[in-house]
Amino acid sequence: MINYKAVPSGLALSRRIADCLEASAPRSYDPDERSRAIQELNDILQGRSARSADELLAELDKCEDARFPAVREDIQAFLRQKELLTVPYDKRPSQRRFTFDWMNGVDGRRLKKLYDRAAREGFPTDFFRESYFDHVTFYCLPKFADFLGSELHNCKFAVCSVKSASFILSHVYDTEFYSSILNYVDLCGAVLANTHFQDCELSNVLAQKILMKRCNTIDCTMDGVDYAGTILDGCTFGRITAGTICLDWATITQTGATAEECYQNRKDVYRALGVKEAAA
Repeated sequence: MINYKAVPSGLALSRRIADCLEASAPRSYDPDERSRAIQELNDILQGRSARSADELLAELDKCEDARFPAVREDIQAFLRQKELLTVPYDKRPSQRRFTFDWMNGVDGRRLKKLYDRAAREGFPTDFFRESYFDHVTFYCLPKFADFLGSELHNCKFAVCSVKSASFILSHVYDTEFYSSILNYVDLCGAVLANTHFQDCELSNVLAQKILMKRCNTIDCTMDGVDYAGTILDGCTFGRITAGTICLDWATITQTGATAEECYQNRKDVYRALGVKEAAA
């Protein structure tokens, strides 16, 4: 049985690793270099470093901090979950009639609370469609998961394979995608606010005519991502490994900023995504 599970983000783990290393050998670590050290630790966990995760674990085995055993266990769980990114979720749709615990969302729609059970037994048909998810951690999805018209609040996609999924006309708020693969994903007409992508692979993502407000995309690889006609309001992109990215007719702005700040934000987005801006 494939054991998909929710795991912390690589960045959260890296902070905890840094805590252990600093506690074990405080004289060896400069507090002013903490941010850089955390980024380097995260690069190891993500496979972007010349150092391997096994080498990091060997170093941590010398750590005498009492918190280390729990950190080591979470590192191993994170690495196992990363290996499962290439293993398709293959449970058949559940034919079982679930007894859902329903709650009313702010707009009267029903809130499903049985993600973990559905992940174990197979997701019922249309489990994700026109639904309301609040504080749900998604760690596995069936291919062609359909979130059409759904609302997601304070959710996480934790080292999750999101393939051939639809988020058309969905509303995604305060949500994190970390160490996840988004491949052939359709976001057309969606609204994303305060939603962040960290250490993800985005390929063949259709993000046309969506609204993105205050969204960050950091340490991601992006290829075949189409933002045509999209509004990017106060969005930032950093340390992107960019392939083909379309920004045709995209509006890049920053609500509440000066004209100069908006202009600079636009330049920064084009530069981070490796897209040549058309002459005015």
